Amino acid sequence: MDSKAKKRTWLIIGAILALGAALFAVWFFFLRGNDAGTVYVMPVSSVAEFGTGSSNRFSGIVEAQQTVDFRKDNTKTIKTTYVSEGDHVNVGDVLFSYDTDAIKLQISQKKLDIQREQASITSNNEMIALTDDDLEKQRLRNQNKQTEYRIKALRNELSSLEESMAETDVVSTVEGTVKHVSDGTEGGDVYVSVMKAGDYVVKGKVNELNLSQIAQGTQVAVHSRIDDAVWSGTVARIETGQPAEEKEYGFYISDDMSTSSKYYFYVELESSSGLFLGQHVVVEPLGAAVRKGLWLFEDYIIGAGGESPCVWADSNGRIRKKSVTLGEYDAAIGSWQIVDGLTINDYIAYPDESISDGMKTTTEYAEEFFNGEESGEWEVYYPEPEAESSEIFGGADVPEDDAG
Repeated sequence: MDSKAKKRTWLIIGAILALGAALFAVWFFFLRGNDAGTVYVMPVSSVAEFGTGSSNRFSGIVEAQQTVDFRKDNTKTIKTTYVSEGDHVNVGDVLFSYDTDAIKLQISQKKLDIQREQASITSNNEMIALTDDDLEKQRLRNQNKQTEYRIKALRNELSSLEESMAETDVVSTVEGTVKHVSDGTEGGDVYVSVMKAGDYVVKGKVNELNLSQIAQGTQVAVHSRIDDAVWSGTVARIETGQPAEEKEYGFYISDDMSTSSKYYFYVELESSSGLFLGQHVVVEPLGAAVRKGLWLFEDYIIGAGGESPCVWADSNGRIRKKSVTLGEYDAAIGSWQIVDGLTINDYIAYPDESISDGMKTTTEYAEEFFNGEESGEWEVYYPEPEAESSEIFGGADVPEDDAG
């Protein structure tokens, strides 16, 4: 074989190898997909809201009425307690009173202290008039200034004592039943507790994103989870100062929006006939704007508000970008109406920088942990799912296994 034939043969072999490498690259990057990681996807039903012709619903539990605490003034001595546990009290009834004799003695002592300090100033002024020593005069004037400051403080204390004389009786501000009376051996300053009159209240939990739908004074319908019974009520208060516990008896928190704060709210009922303590109910705000269709929080939408919005969605076990058509935007809770491109049968992922097109998907939540200090290796495991289930009421999760 001459040199030209050998050269031609090697060129053919090189071309074949190059074509094979190109085909392999196409398969690896486009057909095979990216196996560098796994993406957790969740059903649309767990992160979206579905219009049902009404506003969101919230899980709730029936509790006893609000308890009002009446605290004692630790600077005073209680003279008489007028109520006992179980007594019924009305607004204005005296619960307990303070010993005014002790206060009177303190007032008399403060007045004597003020007179003594004033006498000291008078004496110093007389000495200032008699002496020719400028240094001594200055010392006495400085002493008077200090005495005047003490007199001012004593007069403030006297004023407080005189005001407390007019507040010797502690009266009830609510109608109800005396739940507890302190025997003096307990810690804290709560002396009498009165349970407000009324059968029951409903205690609910609201996500901070939905606070606008459950504001104080909102009219609500309370639905039984046992039958078709419905009660009417009003949101009496919302405890926004202290976030609610993430998980406790009577409430189930799903994975969606798990990082958002939740707050308790309380519903006062027009009538609680037919309810029982500990019963689980569903609270539906009335008069709120009707939201129809499928709504998705904007955090899940890539390019929301732009020309080509999309979501990361599962496609045959691989993560792909899926275009969606958006409708109305609810700025109060930051969610978009999904007009087209997404259904309740889809699975989507929360967007982050680690996701790339073609990665495998899983519906099991992966947790990473550091496997020993020496090896320095990371492992991935899939924890057993908790034995819990949920039932969706317009975006609010309610445990199915709560018999109440």
